[in-house]
Amino acid sequence: MCPHCGRHDGVKKQGFFARQTGACGRIQRYRCKPCGRFFSAQTKTLTYRERKPDIDQDVAMWLCSGVSQRRLARNLGVHPITIARKLVRLGYHAAIDNRRDRKARPPKTTVEIDEMETFEHTKCKPLAIALAVDSDTRRIIAAQVSVMPAKGRLAEISRRRYGYRPDRRSRGLRHVLRKIRNVGATLTTIKSDECPRYPELVKETLPGLIHLTYKGRRARCIGQGELKRGGRDPIFSLNHTCAKYRDDLKRLSRRSWCTTKLKERLQAFVEMYIRYHNETIEGVRWPQVIGWQNAGK
Repeated sequence: MCPHCGRHDGVKKQGFFARQTGACGRIQRYRCKPCGRFFSAQTKTLTYRERKPDIDQDVAMWLCSGVSQRRLARNLGVHPITIARKLVRLGYHAAIDNRRDRKARPPKTTVEIDEMETFEHTKCKPLAIALAVDSDTRRIIAAQVSVMPAKGRLAEISRRRYGYRPDRRSRGLRHVLRKIRNVGATLTTIKSDECPRYPELVKETLPGLIHLTYKGRRARCIGQGELKRGGRDPIFSLNHTCAKYRDDLKRLSRRSWCTTKLKERLQAFVEMYIRYHNETIEGVRWPQVIGWQNAGK
């Protein structure tokens, strides 16, 4: 099918072109007679116009395994900018796959929601990551990064250095809840902690559902501060997923030299990890992840 006009009749082969890197040395070219434009087997794929497509799988795997971007660039022998550009590309394609996956495998009956906090560039510029997890399967349904103002002793310092910083946490959580609403036809229950912002947002976005709240508990010394002390945790699936986020993504670790420089890059990272997490908990091997099979070819 022609990627420009969408027609499949009149498409003819038009030779090959050679590629210097990757497993496939020759790429088939085509010509669409109705629109007169040329395209190839690589057009609009994950590795389209890439110079190093053979390292895409390694980049995706190691970035979701606790390795920083600069260390990965050093280990692979490439420039750090190459890793940063591949992160944007992989995050974009992962977001498309996550949207398709939500419709194919929607949450069952219960969803747990909460927010994680991190920062961009400095602790005076914090960010919030709204997260929704299926309570039964521990699959991540959606995640959204939002801007938030600094709190406590850093609030005055943040305003003096960087000016007013809006609070977009409610907007980010509402965005996540709308994604749940679009695919959660069998959903009956929402679980969360006792954050005062959650009941109104759940009632507004998901009317008619049961919203159960639980009092927050002290964190354990392990699990990046996300796992809780005591007996059974009613929102364990969410807290365990947040702990895995902080352990697997270097920039989200509690004690790390790595920081996020741009909010958009963190969103790409979050989307990429959703794809990795949802497939690995079901036993799917990393190179077989849907949408990324052509990486490296």
